[in-house]
Amino acid sequence: MTTLLIPAGIAGGLYLIRKQREYSWGWVKKPHNLEGKIFIVTGANTGLGYEVTKFLIKCGATVILACRNLDRAAAAMKKIREETRNGTMIPIELDLASFESIRKFVGIIKEKYPNFQCLINNAGLAVQTEQTTIEGIELHTGTNHIGPFLLTNLLLDDIKKNNARVVIVSSKMHERAEVDFENFGKYTEKPRGERSNHLYNNSKLMNFYFAKELYKRGIDVHVCCPGLCNTDFFRDYDPKFYHYILFSPVILFMLRSAEQGAQNIIHCALDNLNSDDKNPDKSHIVIDLKQAKSKVDLSDEVSEKLWIESSKLCGLN
Repeated sequence: MTTLLIPAGIAGGLYLIRKQREYSWGWVKKPHNLEGKIFIVTGANTGLGYEVTKFLIKCGATVILACRNLDRAAAAMKKIREETRNGTMIPIELDLASFESIRKFVGIIKEKYPNFQCLINNAGLAVQTEQTTIEGIELHTGTNHIGPFLLTNLLLDDIKKNNARVVIVSSKMHERAEVDFENFGKYTEKPRGERSNHLYNNSKLMNFYFAKELYKRGIDVHVCCPGLCNTDFFRDYDPKFYHYILFSPVILFMLRSAEQGAQNIIHCALDNLNSDDKNPDKSHIVIDLKQAKSKVDLSDEVSEKLWIESSKLCGLN
């Protein structure tokens, strides 16, 4: 009997620890009526973007699913419709690794849906090999930063006109990064001793500096970290079964479901408030539905230079 009670007790204890962690991460509980409001969600067909889209649709919103693959967008829409008949979903092709695709997408938005209330820059990636965008920009920089930078800038007049909110999905990994202007937009080897993906980290720091400059220009912009989530984000890494065993403590204490990770994005899109007094330099990031100050000293010099260099790279004046 004792031999059965010990494993049961351990399992029960681990279950309670997990539930306490989920509670501390937070959930958006306040009901929202979003009928008549338009949201643009990049990467809406999978992972965090899918969960954000589902939440908004259940609240009656119109969501533009900005997706690279429209077949996958259609499959995601079908799945959401199995849960709710609320809201309206509009799939539009968008590949953030292609300037042509971004400009085509923006043209459709300006023609048909210019009165949107929120742009959620959610789509991003992490890969292991050297890859580039259509224009030859290193893939992390090109897709995670330059693509959203160009998209947001091309929509900036509408964002200002609508007083629309911009949400940028960054990561705590930005605190382990630097903006390498000497090799901006180029592939570089991992620094000695660095175990994480430095190119991904750097792109997430660029997200933060981008948000800082938008904020200085009067845009209602919010930055968040969804946390380490159970999505297909790291599909390029092709994890094996033994990886899950080795990292089981991390999975227990750190890994969130896609639905829970999406709560930070939803919170930024609907509830989080900027404060000039508390956040004069946009140095805060939303984690666990609360604002936390970044450990990075976000200098004006770097953010302004990044804006200039990013504009040059994507052909903006």
